[in-house]
Amino acid sequence: MTIKIWVGVFFIVFLPLSTAAFAKSESLAPALSAVVDEAFKRYPERILPAAINQQGKAIRRQASSLLAKNPSFVVTHENDTLTDSLGFQDWAGSVQLPLWLPGQRSRRVDVADATDKEAISLTRFYKWRVSGEVRELLWSAKIAEAEVTLARSAVDSAQALETDIDKRVKAGELAVTDHILARKETLAREITLATATANFDELRKQYRMLTGLSEVPENILEQNVEGASLPDQHPTLLAAGDRTDRARAQSNQVRHEKRANPILALGTRNERGQSGQPINTILTLEVSLPLGLRSQSAPRIADAERQLTEQQISQAGLKRELEKQLITAISEKQRTVQTLKLAQQQQQLAAEGLRLTQRAFDLGESDLFTLLQAHNQALTSERNLQIRQLEQGRAVARHNQALGVIPE
Repeated sequence: MTIKIWVGVFFIVFLPLSTAAFAKSESLAPALSAVVDEAFKRYPERILPAAINQQGKAIRRQASSLLAKNPSFVVTHENDTLTDSLGFQDWAGSVQLPLWLPGQRSRRVDVADATDKEAISLTRFYKWRVSGEVRELLWSAKIAEAEVTLARSAVDSAQALETDIDKRVKAGELAVTDHILARKETLAREITLATATANFDELRKQYRMLTGLSEVPENILEQNVEGASLPDQHPTLLAAGDRTDRARAQSNQVRHEKRANPILALGTRNERGQSGQPINTILTLEVSLPLGLRSQSAPRIADAERQLTEQQISQAGLKRELEKQLITAISEKQRTVQTLKLAQQQQQLAAEGLRLTQRAFDLGESDLFTLLQAHNQALTSERNLQIRQLEQGRAVARHNQALGVIPE
């Protein structure tokens, strides 16, 4: 009797089954960009740019006002009731109108413009960050699915071997210990399958939690974007630059507002010298010009300069971190190309070794333990080959992420 170890053909049997599982909903399968959009809708930080945008509108609305601050109404009254009791009375009322300093409104508009730009770039930055989470999760799930397919094929192969061994033991051709050895191999493969299945199910649950979707994209392979340096339009660099520009506009505003706003007061005054005399009505005009002392404005200026410096440091630090990530992504992509070639050679050698060992076992020139070793080596090399292929696609996605590419 000849025992045939089935290996390397699982892509003919199991991958079509896996594809068929999604074929029913092929028309419903979302594109990668659609998955990113759905994940972004569930992203907690996505509401922050809208709040920043409202802040910019509020600053612009204030800058368009005729007055620098809220007006105030002042009423004063004087009489001599508790002193001479001659009937003296004095009533005065005025409206105080804070006026803009020269250039103050335009500097507020500059802050509003910088705030609007920050809101726009921050939205794209958050979407880029979500893209990275989606990419990693989809590729992890893709690799986990391949692990399940590989493990299932290994179980089927081990079960087929165990069945044939059992028949030969009953026929007296092999010892009972050979059946025990084959059974142990089957149990080990079943444990691997259970672990792989549990890991795949967990990743699918994470996918539904992140995106709210059950369907996955039919194809998550991305176009290989070439690039060895960070583009100026990288979402992180744009967001950091706009935050720095806003801090710079605020610092410029504080530096030129060293004193309080002038106040124009318009009012009337009704005065009577003593009882029986007519009331004298007077129109009043008053201008208050606050003096700006450097000692009083220094803390606000220093605080604004500190915030600007912190933003500049943060921007430089982010750029360095992005450059490191890009270097890592490029190295990983190069490594996957090399390891894939080696895995292909390894798989070919292992398959040939299994064929020769199978023949020797059939001729009685080799024992079952040696055959199982060759079988395990063939399965391991087949797994390495398929995982290396998937890792090459993931490396392309990570490189695109490092370059700031958002699936569109």
